[in-house]
Amino acid sequence: MTGMDDDLTPDEREALGRLPRESAPPRGLEDATVAALARRRLLRRAHRTLPIRPWLAIAASLLLFLGGVAIGRLGVTHQSAEGDRPRFALFLYEGPEYDQPAPEGMAQRVREYVAWATEWRENGVVEGGEKLRDDGDLAIEPDGRTDEAALVPGASRLAGYFVVQADDRRAAAEIARTCPHVRYGGRIVIREIEPT
Repeated sequence: MTGMDDDLTPDEREALGRLPRESAPPRGLEDATVAALARRRLLRRAHRTLPIRPWLAIAASLLLFLGGVAIGRLGVTHQSAEGDRPRFALFLYEGPEYDQPAPEGMAQRVREYVAWATEWRENGVVEGGEKLRDDGDLAIEPDGRTDEAALVPGASRLAGYFVVQADDRRAAAEIARTCPHVRYGGRIVIREIEPT
């Protein structure tokens, strides 16, 4: 014995050695103690959980799996119905003939483009689009070098794009003709998106 036993006198050690070791508590003491604590509301009884039968767990898993498959098929069916039409990118270019708005007129110009895109989006035609920043482009050359691509004076630059769904190129061209970009002297190049 070490630790606390070092502080004991020889008589205390002898008395401690005569005590019975590891005696079990009287039968029923634990149940009586728990019941008394529960009556005084000092202890809440634990709720028993019912064991889940393996077949019930398998049935629940199968039901969740089949529900997920059904929901997935509904989503794929809806998506493929819309995706049956070809998709086109409308690239908006600005050249010297493009009528740039004054800074105070830029918000109005943006609202026109947004209204146009919103109307076509509500008809299920426009999927999305973005205006590209006006600052310089960064070009990656075939040898891996990067160059700040400066706009060549008088050259057109890509200013933004839209992605649309249309039956064919002619239909995509008709959609592009309604874009405010054309009205302000911009040029729109249409390219069909290759399905992947």
